[in-house]
Amino acid sequence: MTRILGVRFDPPAPVPTAADVLAECVAMPGLYVHIPFCSRICPFCPYNKVPFQPRLAADYMQLLQWEIDQYHRAATAPFTSLYVGGGTPTLCHRNLEMLAEIPVVGERAIEVLPSHMTPRMAAELRGCGFDYASVGVQSFHDSVLQYLQRPTTAQVNRRAVAVAREAFECVDVDLIFDVAYGRADVLLDDLVEAFGFGVDQVSTYPLMRFGYTPFGKARHDRRTEHQVLARAAELAGRHGYRRDSVWTFVREPGLRYTSITRPYYVGTGAGAASFTGASFAVNHFGLGQYAESVMAQRLPVALTARLPRPVARAYRGFWQAYTGAVSPVGPNGSDALLSHGSVKAALRLAVAAGWVAPDSDGGFRLTGRGYDRYHDLERWVTYRGIEPLWEHMMAEHEPPGSHAAGGRAA
Repeated sequence: MTRILGVRFDPPAPVPTAADVLAECVAMPGLYVHIPFCSRICPFCPYNKVPFQPRLAADYMQLLQWEIDQYHRAATAPFTSLYVGGGTPTLCHRNLEMLAEIPVVGERAIEVLPSHMTPRMAAELRGCGFDYASVGVQSFHDSVLQYLQRPTTAQVNRRAVAVAREAFECVDVDLIFDVAYGRADVLLDDLVEAFGFGVDQVSTYPLMRFGYTPFGKARHDRRTEHQVLARAAELAGRHGYRRDSVWTFVREPGLRYTSITRPYYVGTGAGAASFTGASFAVNHFGLGQYAESVMAQRLPVALTARLPRPVARAYRGFWQAYTGAVSPVGPNGSDALLSHGSVKAALRLAVAAGWVAPDSDGGFRLTGRGYDRYHDLERWVTYRGIEPLWEHMMAEHEPPGSHAAGGRAA
């Protein structure tokens, strides 16, 4: 058992079936697929990943197919979306055809390493059914890419975005900014270049410093981050984009690309998570533990947390607020957050503080001050919730008998 932000996580007993998970979902979920392999590990990356080995990856993809098949067979309706992340999913591109059979009513999205985004790869991914792509550019400055130790160059990034723009219905460009790097204007330069390609969305993520990564901990200059993002929003407006969430800018008119604001989702693969509306579950991070579960024909769920309704509502509200708005309509026929008295009370306080304002559709939108406050809140939740949970699960990668093999309680 471990406790994160007051929520208790326990090994499931018994382990649920895919039918159990889907039956618990308040509304039909999206499907997330995690492929954890990377040819080179970026030192700032906190996600579950392992060095790529062809035989290991081939074995993993067979196990992953079994897990995905369980949800496919148990589903009574199409999934609302499909999102494939990593790691570097395109290292296993020849295995992605298995996802073409999954019924999905929304987008089929995938993360792509810039050096992999060639015309041939783009055509292959389209053949597997993917219509949305996120290109992990991070910067168009070679000095920043070297600082981040990214396995790409500014020129490769430019070619990748151009290829993606021609091949996919919706293209997102990921950018990372770190004001500790010493040049806050770098992000603005990168934004102008990304806008110039006419991509549908640009995502600008502040570098999060997880203590278990080689980059380690460092203090954040939140005021400078606020100023950079405010300038980014002004710049976006001049280029025909609008601030669509705390860290993303969408072309007008255009499509949205998002992986983290799904109201309900089931996760497959080592390190994936699921949120049904009543519980939160985390798969095994270690490939050995993942394989052991699947080979025993059990879902590879490592920890689950039963969420009281107010906690589940707060979780939903937190990620809905990331989009910059709280809608009066619930997702996929589920209840709307604004129908609950506790949410209404919280919003009244937020309006009084100047963080949100009523919207024309009966909902609420973040103000400029609200975006700043959410930016700070998201980092607080990341460091006090996500980081300790992932660090606890990362211990599964440690060799048996090491000091960390038993995990670390938060």
